[in-house]
Amino acid sequence: MTWASARNTSAPSTLRKLVTQAIIYATWKQRNNLLHNSQIIPPTTIFKSIDREIINSINARRHRRKFRKLMGNWLI
Repeated sequence: MTWASARNTSAPSTLRKLVTQAIIYATWKQRNNLLHNSQIIPPTTIFKSIDREIINSINARRHRRKFRKLMGNWLI
């Protein structure tokens, strides 16, 4: 959470917010899967879904000014 709210970092605040949201969602999904289905999602699957969610979010909004350079920042 410190990274998400930091001002002096190489990642733009929009990207930090996207990443934070994706991590919280993945954690919530893992918790529900464990609680309701007694299944644990492997960490590699979680990381891939977080990556895919962020890429999809950036692509969906790529025409907005704030999102134009985010893909380059994310893929670095």
